[in-house]
Amino acid sequence: MPPHSSSNENLKEAVSAATRALAQDPELEISFGGMPSTGSKVVLSNPPTRKSELASFRGKADALACSKRFSSDEISVDTGSSKLNSLLTKFEDMRVEILGSKKYEGVAGNLNARFEDKCKAFAALEEKDDLLEPALESWLRQMLLEEKLSKTQLQVLKPWKNLLNDKGASFKTELLESLEDQIQFAETSRKLLHALEIDQASSEDELDKEGADSEDSDSEENSSDTNEDELQLDSDMSQEMDSSDLVEEDMEIGDIDEDAIVDENQETISNNSWLERLVEQTLNFKYKVYARDYDEEILAEEMCSSEELQRLRRHLDQLMGPSKATISKLAHRLQRFLLAQQNRSWEFNKEEGLLDASKLHKIILDPITPLSYKVEKETEFRDTVVSILVDSSGSMRGRSMTVAAICADIISTTLERCNVKTEVLGFTTRQWKGGESRKRWVEDGKPENPGRLNDIRHIIFKSADTSWRRGQKNFGLMLREGLLKENVDGEALIWAHDRLARRLEQRKILMVISDGAPVDDSTLSTNPNNYLDLHLRQVIHSIETQSPIKLIAIGIGHDVTRYYQKAVTIHRAEELGGVMLDQLTELFKID
Repeated sequence: MPPHSSSNENLKEAVSAATRALAQDPELEISFGGMPSTGSKVVLSNPPTRKSELASFRGKADALACSKRFSSDEISVDTGSSKLNSLLTKFEDMRVEILGSKKYEGVAGNLNARFEDKCKAFAALEEKDDLLEPALESWLRQMLLEEKLSKTQLQVLKPWKNLLNDKGASFKTELLESLEDQIQFAETSRKLLHALEIDQASSEDELDKEGADSEDSDSEENSSDTNEDELQLDSDMSQEMDSSDLVEEDMEIGDIDEDAIVDENQETISNNSWLERLVEQTLNFKYKVYARDYDEEILAEEMCSSEELQRLRRHLDQLMGPSKATISKLAHRLQRFLLAQQNRSWEFNKEEGLLDASKLHKIILDPITPLSYKVEKETEFRDTVVSILVDSSGSMRGRSMTVAAICADIISTTLERCNVKTEVLGFTTRQWKGGESRKRWVEDGKPENPGRLNDIRHIIFKSADTSWRRGQKNFGLMLREGLLKENVDGEALIWAHDRLARRLEQRKILMVISDGAPVDDSTLSTNPNNYLDLHLRQVIHSIETQSPIKLIAIGIGHDVTRYYQKAVTIHRAEELGGVMLDQLTELFKID
């Protein structure tokens, strides 16, 4: 065997051994010079002939090993946009490489050499968009690894540097803390892309393509079908114009009858409820909904089979672990507090009421002694209902949603023991990218500023009149894969508020659990960037200033105090149970 060939084989053996060790998989199959890596097999290019290229070659092997070790193929995030999905895949590659670099100094050097070669390939490009991927990686490496960038790396970063520093610096802590959590890192990356407004541009590109495909498809229809579609479209547009006219009707605050908050005879939420009318009074901002036809209010048990509900419930029980014991202990404290407020007290020596058994011995001693009665005093504890509204968007996936489900489960049964009715609600959207609402908008010629442009889904995990015993099976649905998508918080608050407003209890409490601002790519790509944010602020202000319902919010890793007057921010999902119970205890104190 020629000396060069022998050296090559030795290098292959050394790289293979190092790759298996880094991947922590001694059985990992490694080959050289074949097709790209697929499945459980790793395929590397043949070793370079020049020594200067060796570090970059080993960097490629280390990158694949880090992916095998730190990344799960079973976890994926589908945003509905091919461009966003591609960028999130690159973020995952960056995550595992940063983890490997932090753990092993030699790996850090190899991966940096590989990245340097990548930047040299991109350096000749002039279009800003073409440099997005290497710019993001340069910025992440500089921020999370605190590496000094080379001249080439700084060159690819330059077109994006100011925007990344301005919009992305606030994500540093969140990115660092989620490095070892693949799901949370993906969600943080998605929020970063949203802050950079990259998701909006990609949504427009995707939808322009869809619109073109739709037009091509429409051109193949026969003339009779076209005429029929045009008639139906005219009818739909006429109905929407009538609805729009109602929405934009001017109203004065003095015209609102606050007694109309409770309507016992109203069985379904109208499209123009008391709260919505109040919100619409803001003169400088009008919130619109392009189409409500595809919105959904659904019971949890209608979303999947009873067998799947039972399976998801068993999965939730398995995940409870120490969280259940901790939250249960705190829940018992709340229970003792509530029961102490409801203790019975009696007035004695009454002429009627319940027979006072403690005085019966006097009748035996003196039969002509009159019977003594007692009357129960009215307790000051007011009849109460609590609604827990859980953000069911994609960013809650993982530990946040698991803990929210556990808390909802334990707090529901605790309050039920104390005769406090509790309902648990969730809110998300039916689809990514706007669903049927957006398709209709495309068919209508994409009018400007269409308003909310997605199909919202409001979920009833447990209604206030459903016992915990019957409703507990539904809490596992919160963990169902594919359920969590976008979040339109303002409309969800209106929905939850109106459900409470129609109830007869004296005291009503609405608790919102969320981990971020409202985000719906379809709506934000076709309206001003702060469209959903402004609407949420309007709704909150209306509830806090005009409604008797008490509103409290808990933000998980997100400061919600900028929205709500009464709010708490926690930084770890594990803190949720204790904070929820503390806030409920405070709200239950007798006024």
